[in-house]
Amino acid sequence: MELGIFNYNNRVSSSNVNFKRKLTEEEKPQMEADMNKAFDYLEIKNRALIIHGSVYPDSTDGAKNSHNNTPIVRNHYIGSPYRQRDFNKIAKMHGFNCIQLGPNGELCKGDNSPYRASIYAKNPLFVDYGEMTTGKYANILTKKDIDEINTKPEPSGKNYDMTDFDEAKEVTKILIHKAYNNFVNKLNDNDIKAQNLNKEFDKFKKDNNNWLENYAMFHVLSDIHGTDNFHKWQNNTDKHLIKLKSQNNSKAKNRYDAVKSRSQNDINEYMFTQFIIDKQEKEDKAERKKDGIKYIGDLLVGFSYADEWVHDEAFAEGWKIGAEDGGPCNSPQIWNNPLPDPKKLFNKDGSLGISGQLLYNKVKRAAENVENLRIDNAMGLADPFVYKADTVHMVVAADRGKTYNIADRSHLWGGNLSYIKEVDPEGNYQKVLHNIVIPALKECGINPKEAVWENLGKQSNTFKRIFEYEEKLPGIIPTTGSRAQDICFDWAPVRDKNGEIKKNSFGNEIWEPTVPKPDWSLIGSHDNKPTVQYLDDGWIDGNSGWMPEYLGGYLCADPEKSNEKDRLIDNIRRNPNMKLKAKYAELMRGTANIQVTFADWHGIDKTYNPQNNSPDTWKVREPIDYNDKYHENLITEKAPVMNMPELVGMAVNAKAGMMVAKGLKDREDVYKEANPIMKSMKHWENVLKEPEKNEN
Repeated sequence: MELGIFNYNNRVSSSNVNFKRKLTEEEKPQMEADMNKAFDYLEIKNRALIIHGSVYPDSTDGAKNSHNNTPIVRNHYIGSPYRQRDFNKIAKMHGFNCIQLGPNGELCKGDNSPYRASIYAKNPLFVDYGEMTTGKYANILTKKDIDEINTKPEPSGKNYDMTDFDEAKEVTKILIHKAYNNFVNKLNDNDIKAQNLNKEFDKFKKDNNNWLENYAMFHVLSDIHGTDNFHKWQNNTDKHLIKLKSQNNSKAKNRYDAVKSRSQNDINEYMFTQFIIDKQEKEDKAERKKDGIKYIGDLLVGFSYADEWVHDEAFAEGWKIGAEDGGPCNSPQIWNNPLPDPKKLFNKDGSLGISGQLLYNKVKRAAENVENLRIDNAMGLADPFVYKADTVHMVVAADRGKTYNIADRSHLWGGNLSYIKEVDPEGNYQKVLHNIVIPALKECGINPKEAVWENLGKQSNTFKRIFEYEEKLPGIIPTTGSRAQDICFDWAPVRDKNGEIKKNSFGNEIWEPTVPKPDWSLIGSHDNKPTVQYLDDGWIDGNSGWMPEYLGGYLCADPEKSNEKDRLIDNIRRNPNMKLKAKYAELMRGTANIQVTFADWHGIDKTYNPQNNSPDTWKVREPIDYNDKYHENLITEKAPVMNMPELVGMAVNAKAGMMVAKGLKDREDVYKEANPIMKSMKHWENVLKEPEKNEN
């Protein structure tokens, strides 16, 4: 369906309009300052845009790096979170002050999910080729090299583009191979720039020798066996090569040395690739610091096949991590993620065992080159749902006319780890947050109270005890099914000097928010469909968080604005577009930290992770002309984009009205502070909807 959102009172004709309205250079810093002032009033500290690295748009023609004025040339078939200065600055102008990425590890060969990516090896698909044409990278690529391989795909013509993982991987493979060969040839020719780059490369290899060569060896062996799923390898020595080699198995040592000897060039190329990615990540972080853009990395709960193979001894044999509910037809989620062995988390003296050290290093690696972390499936670091891999039996089930392969509960042997004493007899896993994850976060300079802890889904009592009562960590609060005023603040009664609770003019007790809770609130994440699609779901009709009376009453709480409230309720009731807008505004009155997906912001009515074996899973991305389409859709109403100043203005009005209704402050004083902010938001709301005059 098409939605006439965010301009519901006055339609603007799309005839003779050139949709290229951009703020002037003078307007941009003023809008950003006004948005920040409004969010300060709302006491929302962090405003995160959820956009995974692959989702970013392609480089616009002529885009250049600010630090050396070189062209930005990325893989046209996939996005990259690096060298995204223009996109990030536009997001910042709209009020976002941090970007929540997905995991940035190297993908498994047969799986494009970032949540099956490596914890150590980084994703080479994110490399900026343009940088490698510069002297700093010894000019190991030329523009001709790149243009011959990295051809631009045809635009989709939709309000989004799609990642082509197969093409992206092929382009990367060819260009990285060419760059490495050029690097070697330049070294052989005693090129000074290549020698300087090689010194950096040598240092990188030394600093990362605890994992780098073994991952390179896995890369070579996966090519030999035709798959990176080493469980399918026919050679049993290769399956457990690192573990057997560490046990001084002579056959394994000879095999390792033989493969290394004949594949040394491939191993070096793999290590060089990881060096290039690491170098560019660090350079990007330095640039983002200048622009005031913070990245939130993603600590995935799982591991790649490479992680599992290299750290074979650290995992409990035969046991996997999943989720009890949430699969198709409410089946268990069979993630096939290996379980770090609880018996090897800690040594007898309390120091970290091999699986404990792996988890510690995993946090440290995820936190490199970002300013904060999202903790994927926090329960998986305290009391995960685990199952025996050999008890998984798949059956066919139907739901709403679709069929799915699901895990049969009647055969699955599993449960929360705290109940499975044979796997964790000492309850070691319940110490992971306190003794491993939180210390690692602090060492990385990340305050655990400010991290994004994903605590959604079914929670065990053991997890609740650890997470909420012992560690007192903030969680994620979805606003789709709960009233905002009940979740946003810790409330306390206002008492007079005699200790009596004060009452307002209506005779009601006066309560005030003590401090916004440190939680993160959202409507949907990267795992959910765009919020606009909820309007077609019958469940929202009876849901308290979507009721017109609640939304209207919450957004217009001032008793003296009852007519305005009634009009808003009626509008929400009749107009689904207004219901969506009201829901977004409610989010802006959320907790101390909020999250918005790229799909909601730019009105992309396509699910990024449909979770139903769709061929489009993980492929939706921003189009190259995302900003033009954003402004076009604000005017034509073809897509439900979020006019951030408009929504924030509604939220400011909601807070002011709530303060008046609760008698927290004199009415005149409330609006003396709020009205100038609402006026500035109304100004920018209208500016964003202005079309440029047709040049003809």
